[in-house]
Amino acid sequence: MTLRILYVEDNALVREVTSELLTQDQRHVVALATAEEALDEFKTNPFDVVITDISLPVMSGIDLARNILMLKPGLPIIIASGYAVTSVVQNLGPNVRTIVKPFEADQIDSLIADLCAA
Repeated sequence: MTLRILYVEDNALVREVTSELLTQDQRHVVALATAEEALDEFKTNPFDVVITDISLPVMSGIDLARNILMLKPGLPIIIASGYAVTSVVQNLGPNVRTIVKPFEADQIDSLIADLCAA
């Protein structure tokens, strides 16, 4: 089974590098620059996990997570930030986690595996 990942990052270089890091056998990554694009994509295509930057131009990664959880409660979501934001996402549920940027491949892989195994 292929794991479908929706990845949202407004910085083009970070988006490209991280997309390559996330892409591997049994994973399909759709990488977008804005929360609005991601929400539209999510509404029309199924995803198994969403990874989003917290700081996006118009709609934040937190607001994107809230919108997605209204459409599909319990979906695994990872919110990436340059600083610790765990307390900000605690009320979003147990399937929403944070990761501090920059992160290593094994860190994000472990988090994805943990969330998707639950």
